[in-house]
This record gives sequence, structure tokens and C-alpha cells, in this order.
Amino acid sequence: MTNDEFLSYIKSRGAYLATPIAPNQIALTNTALQQRRRAMLPAFISDLYTKTGGIILGNGYIFGPNEIPQGLRFPVPTIIKTNEDFSNIPQTVGKTIFGRNDLFWFAFDAFGVCYMLDNLTLSPLRRYDDPHRALIDCLMGGKI
Repeated sequence: MTNDEFLSYIKSRGAYLATPIAPNQIALTNTALQQRRRAMLPAFISDLYTKTGGIILGNGYIFGPNEIPQGLRFPVPTIIKTNEDFSNIPQTVGKTIFGRNDLFWFAFDAFGVCYMLDNLTLSPLRRYDDPHRALIDCLMGGKI
């Protein structure tokens, strides 16, 4: 699956796609993540951010480089802010949290491998070979 196919699929399910970001903002996000000792953005996320700056589907979120406003509800934080909040938790060292829903957190490591993390302990529950499957699980879990 490509990012375009993924976006088409998720949009058909009613997802809100935030405004795409500029390429230089990807470099700034990578620098900020690196300074926090987090995994830098893998190619599939960098490409996704050039098409959308984040995604909301129900209670599922893919965090973007910019905060995503939700009207009367609380805004979706940035990927940098989210990872700052988890900086002292040993289970997240070397990983970057990129999404969440009511049940799980989702992260990738320095090799671009995605993981589903337990909501309470942040221990890995599932490892994904296909990053788009992780994105779909994250967003569709928020639609339940």
C-alpha cells in the first residue's frame, strides 16, 4: 500500500486530514526529535506529512508536526510535544510515538519498524511489518 492509497482509504472512512506541511518543517521536526533522543521520522511518515500534517478519525490520531485544532474539543498535540511528555518512560526510549486511540499508542523505532504499545505500561504488544497497517489500526481503533 502506498501513502496515496492509504489516504484515499482513510478519507473514505471520514477522516479529517490536516494541512500538509512544508519540506523544511520535516527537517525541523527531525532535529527536535533527535534532540529528545527519539527516532527520526522514517520515509513513510515524512512522505505522509507532505500530504497531510496529521489525521483524526473518531478518537484515533496520527500526530503531526503542528497542533491540530478540533473546534470545541481539545487540540491534538504535536508529535514533538507528545514525545516530550513520555521522555522519562523507559519503554519509549529509542521510539517515537506517532499515534494513539482509546486503546493503544503507536510508535516507530530508528529502523522505521512500527509497534502497537499497551495503553498503560507502554510495552510493545505488536510489531508491524507494514507501516500502513499500523496507521490503519491506529485510526480505525479510534472509530470503534
